[in-house]
Amino acid sequence: MGRFLSGRGWLLACLLALWPIPGAAQGTLLIVGVLPTLSPRVLLNNYQPFRAYLEQTLKRPVEMVTATDFAAFHKGTMAGDYDIVVTAAHLGRLAQMEGGYLPLATYKAANRAMLMTSRAAPLKSIRDLRGHAVATLDRFALITGQALLWLETQGLRERIDFRLLETPSHNSAAYSVLSGESALAIISPAGWKQMPANLRDGLQVFAKLPAIPGLMWLANPRLAREVARLKPALLAFSPDLPEGKQFFEVTGYQGMREITPEEMKSLDPYTQYLQQHLGH
Repeated sequence: MGRFLSGRGWLLACLLALWPIPGAAQGTLLIVGVLPTLSPRVLLNNYQPFRAYLEQTLKRPVEMVTATDFAAFHKGTMAGDYDIVVTAAHLGRLAQMEGGYLPLATYKAANRAMLMTSRAAPLKSIRDLRGHAVATLDRFALITGQALLWLETQGLRERIDFRLLETPSHNSAAYSVLSGESALAIISPAGWKQMPANLRDGLQVFAKLPAIPGLMWLANPRLAREVARLKPALLAFSPDLPEGKQFFEVTGYQGMREITPEEMKSLDPYTQYLQQHLGH
């Protein structure tokens, strides 16, 4: 009997050594992938206060990374390159449906497509867009999808009535309008807030579309056991904290809130477009 108990105890010790225990993740590097909505330097610099807060709150090192474009970022998401992603809402919904990603939080600020035209030579009518270009930071941005769907309701179709010009950033999209290369630029509220004044001053709103979900934080399913700790940490990040004040003043995201199941389901029309164009 003694030998049996000893053997069973040895087996139990081995199992306990292999089984992750609460708090074991502390000290291990957490990789947070951030959608490339701005140049890498500006984007990652903006997120430094958030990174510092997460390191302090979670008691583990945090690294923020990004990608060259939306398609590459989503490919990295689905390949499991990131522990957590900060991604466009429709890309988040696709990651949830096809990769089992777990919604954590989103920003309070409303998101929407704002179609901007030149103040000096504004587009007079939507009909005047025919034969011209519409600039955007990325074909797969949610605001791009919203704008393209809206333009279809106005009787205008991409590649037939106008062309879509992809640019490296919101600032580049704005500049393409000021230079006369494009008739309209698709800009998000956050992109507008972070745009230099010399670009903003040369633009005016042509159309402001209805509010849609903003960027979302989601956890890789391999972090499922950590969601109960990650979610409250994200929701507690507020403008009342020194790091939060710095982050939200720069980005205009206002604060954090929970994501509802209804919000996720409302994104399904946009995921259909993604599935057609992302190689699904």
